[in-house]
Amino acid sequence: MTHTQLMLRPTDYPVLIEHAARYSDLDPSRRIGRDALVRWFEDARIAVERDVFGAALVGRMRLLLASVRVDVLAPLQVAARSAVGARIEAGQYRIGIGVSHIGTSSFAYTYGVYAGDECVATGESVSVHATTGGPAPLPEPVRDALKTLRMDAPEPTRLQRGPARTVREAYPFRLDVRTRFGDLDPNRHVNNVALAGWYLDGLAELHLDVLGYPTGGPLDGLSPSSLRVDYLDEVRYPGIYQLRVGVLDLDDASVRYACGLFDGPHCIGLAEAVGAHHLPEEDGDPGDLAARLEPFRMRSV
Repeated sequence: MTHTQLMLRPTDYPVLIEHAARYSDLDPSRRIGRDALVRWFEDARIAVERDVFGAALVGRMRLLLASVRVDVLAPLQVAARSAVGARIEAGQYRIGIGVSHIGTSSFAYTYGVYAGDECVATGESVSVHATTGGPAPLPEPVRDALKTLRMDAPEPTRLQRGPARTVREAYPFRLDVRTRFGDLDPNRHVNNVALAGWYLDGLAELHLDVLGYPTGGPLDGLSPSSLRVDYLDEVRYPGIYQLRVGVLDLDDASVRYACGLFDGPHCIGLAEAVGAHHLPEEDGDPGDLAARLEPFRMRSV
């Protein structure tokens, strides 16, 4: 288990936000998608900042998301159920949010998603205060407001990467992505939620390639249970980018993927995901998806 999967109680968070799941949050497995959870975290983050910073200060600041992580611990559905099967009011969740770290120019949130009192997902994110010249010290009113949201939680993890992670030729699988106008946020660059969806699309395309392009797409069980995205540079419209995917590790039950987003040779984003590689075949025996993923291991450069 990662540190973001600590079983905190709802009352451990300084802020709890009621959140109703929507049909549009569902993925093909009829569960809340990983990109939808990234959006939930964004909604919670913005609501908290408007409340504790004040609308005027928020309007003057430029906060950029540097990274976000989601860990799914249990299935999230529009009609939620607790661990013992008791029905919760349909689609009603609570999102806990608190500050786990305050740096010179950045700060971090930790998140917990609850169905009743059961923690079904966790996460973390890092935001950076920036000006046109780059990262800038947090204004004192912001620092003081963040202190009111501090909670006892580990600081955010850092993505461990070697030099190959920013070299596009190190990733065996390639997918070209064209930005859409609807992907843009008010800052006029591609929104972090849309970018998280790109990485999930890249994993799905890899699974399609491995499975032979089955009708209806890859199996539901291949969706990652954990997704982390690091945003290294802005992604603009219009534009065509290369999304690359490779396999970092394979064990008996799971696979860890590496993803990179490139503007030409320049790396502008990184992601990691962990998921299962169990592949049931028609006779009920598990297929050897791990063997099919072997050719997609990251290359040495």
